[in-house]
Amino acid sequence: MKSNHLPRKFSSMMAMLLTMLAVVVMFTGAAAPAQAQTPTPLYNFQNVPTDACEPENNIVQGRDGNMYGLGLFCGTNNTGAMYKISPAGTESIVYNFPSNWSFCFSGLTLGSDGNFYGTCFSTPTGNGSIFKLTSAGAFTDVHDFTGVNGDTEPIYAPIQASDGNFYGVTGYNPYSCGNVYKLTAAGVYTNLHTFSGSDCGPASSLIQASDGNLYGTLYNCSNGILGCVYKISTAGILTEVYDFSASSGYNPCTGVIQGKNGKLYGATNTGAANNFGAIYALTTTGVFTDLHDFVQTTDASCVDNAGRTNVNLLQVTDGSFYGVNGAYGPTGEGSIYKLTPANVFTAFLLPTNPAVDGAAPLATMIQHTNGLAYGTTPVGGQGAATVGTFFSVATGDAAFVNLEPTQKTELVGAHVGMFGQGFSSASVVKFGGVASTSVTRSGSTYLTAVVPVGAHTGTVTVTTGATTLTSPQTFKVKPKITTFSPPSGPIGTLVTINGTGLIQATAVKFGTVTATTFTVVSDLEVTADVPSGLAAGPLTISIITPGGTANSPTKFTVN
Repeated sequence: MKSNHLPRKFSSMMAMLLTMLAVVVMFTGAAAPAQAQTPTPLYNFQNVPTDACEPENNIVQGRDGNMYGLGLFCGTNNTGAMYKISPAGTESIVYNFPSNWSFCFSGLTLGSDGNFYGTCFSTPTGNGSIFKLTSAGAFTDVHDFTGVNGDTEPIYAPIQASDGNFYGVTGYNPYSCGNVYKLTAAGVYTNLHTFSGSDCGPASSLIQASDGNLYGTLYNCSNGILGCVYKISTAGILTEVYDFSASSGYNPCTGVIQGKNGKLYGATNTGAANNFGAIYALTTTGVFTDLHDFVQTTDASCVDNAGRTNVNLLQVTDGSFYGVNGAYGPTGEGSIYKLTPANVFTAFLLPTNPAVDGAAPLATMIQHTNGLAYGTTPVGGQGAATVGTFFSVATGDAAFVNLEPTQKTELVGAHVGMFGQGFSSASVVKFGGVASTSVTRSGSTYLTAVVPVGAHTGTVTVTTGATTLTSPQTFKVKPKITTFSPPSGPIGTLVTINGTGLIQATAVKFGTVTATTFTVVSDLEVTADVPSGLAAGPLTISIITPGGTANSPTKFTVN
């Protein structure tokens, strides 16, 4: 029988622990660090059937500019609800989970179809399910887990990868090892990897890095119960990237995210210099750097929540990282913290009175395209019936435009979605400085634009009147070769290569040999001389650009 009582039991234990710690700290007189920032409470979740309560895990920005999240309890059936909330704090309930769907604390993923995806731990089939919800509250049971080969107990939302498929993990440490799965948009389910033995107990959801692989953390790896960071290809090949140790910090209390510099970032809650874990950076090849060693009495502690709702870091547009610690600290109420690109750490603690901002934050923060960061706490807040809060933090960042997560690399002619605010029918969208000739607006907070001929790899901007919003991500224009002529020839032959996305070509190759002479005629045409050193026979022509490499669909024959 599954331990479905554990989440509620954990909440009660956490509340008792926080109270005890607050008393201990009061008598020990621990000093709080300087507070450069403080959260601003925007909404108090009410312990009533018409609201969600105990909000947990990640929230997402919808196409309408509102943010969406999940409350673990309350709702019509006291089994939780999905809520939406505006940047100003106006909240409403979108959907109440049925009485036989419970422990839906996975957080949400926004799909490329504009709908929201998540998981529930306990559902009628007995092994949990993946659901889809529209912004209007239309609910679909997308997939029911079977319990076969680790296929049970999902506690994290799936992610959508660049191939359009959803990927996720199951497993509720320490009760089931779980698996890694793929789910197509059409609902076809595949078990990519069954965890067991030396790899067991996912400690986080997945992310897709720029190399195309999926990354996450595990509680149990080849190093035993110290944990590790792993990667798995979309074909199911799993590799341990880094095994935690007592000196580096162990027991992962976050997943990993990929920073702007390409490195992975996460945190642990045990070991390292102070024995309270650390924030770390990790290359995708496994080179580890300790960035900050937590001090429990001042920084609070990155609790792992009994394998239930691990959070991730957030990197905002200025490059700083924000995170939450769920317990301890001078007040016993946990903390929000910031780590700058220069590795300056600051913890700005929740007040000693949880009736103001709440306490014990357990949700990954989000940066809205208005520049502010937002988060939730599952307990505390103003009012006797309050169970959790929604808050904002001023990052100092300006408003920006955010690309659809699955559309950071596209061909010329693709429709690319983007989030922001203040859009109008006069908005001008540019890809690397080249204007799109086709823009479709959906309200003032979401639009799609066609990647134009001549687009450059670089930032995307949306200009509306005197305001220009810029993407923090680099959009890559993927090159494509469609034809070339002549189809064959000797060394020195001038070959005309046609395609799209060729304007930034940096090299042309015939097989493995780079052409010594090539000319970029336009975005649609490149010419190159067949280089010396090639043996007679067929070979592939390649064009390399900052957006990637394009290969010819047929082979050129060297005479």
